[in-house]
Amino acid sequence: MSLCIVANWKLNGSREFNQQWALEFLKHFNGNNFPSFGIAPASLYIDHLQEILNNCGIRIGAQNIDYLEAGPRTGEISAPMIKDLGCEFCIIGHSERRTLFNETSQIIHQKLIQANNNSIIPILCVGESDEDNQTNNTFNVLEKQIIEALQGIAELNSLIIAYEPVWAIGSGKIPDPEEINSVHEMIKDVVQSRFPKIGLESILYGGSVNFKNAPSLFKQQNIDGALIGGASLDGKEFALIANVFNELRV
Repeated sequence: MSLCIVANWKLNGSREFNQQWALEFLKHFNGNNFPSFGIAPASLYIDHLQEILNNCGIRIGAQNIDYLEAGPRTGEISAPMIKDLGCEFCIIGHSERRTLFNETSQIIHQKLIQANNNSIIPILCVGESDEDNQTNNTFNVLEKQIIEALQGIAELNSLIIAYEPVWAIGSGKIPDPEEINSVHEMIKDVVQSRFPKIGLESILYGGSVNFKNAPSLFKQQNIDGALIGGASLDGKEFALIANVFNELRV
């Protein structure tokens, strides 16, 4: 079952937060297709979240991995480590990592290899700046990011791509859903034509997704789901978004 709705909690959470979130989510979620949904908490809380969700089927992942398996890399976490914790997926190349931590396409490329070598599903984030959006350069920017990340990788067993316009993240603004649909179609064409041996599982949209705009997004044919930041911190709202997805797509 493909991952369709993924929560990225970023630098948020605590043991108390995790427990309250789980109570709210399980109280308001109407479905039983838990493996379609994933949560990427802070790495410190991966074990705790698995414990309180009591193996209900929601998939747990990480927000980041290092590009090496081991070594003198103080403060980093590796793909084998998160695999050992039971993680099934990992977010790679988020714009905040690219901007704040100077992650290059070469580093992102190496992280994809690490994820694949350890049977971790990578969620590769791509997205354009506001300037690129305003100058109609979105397609060129995304194609370049995808090619630089995947070039030279012979095979990936599974890949999820998250289209996250940098200017939409946390801004409360999203592109027109029809525009997002066209971007997703382009992404699919690039991957399938340039990298036919890479197993593209789905293409998610991320950037100011919430319960109010979720229906207009999930009605689009090429939007397979969502990577959700701020709205995912509310267990009830995340459940309501999941319910909308199930109503429209399952």
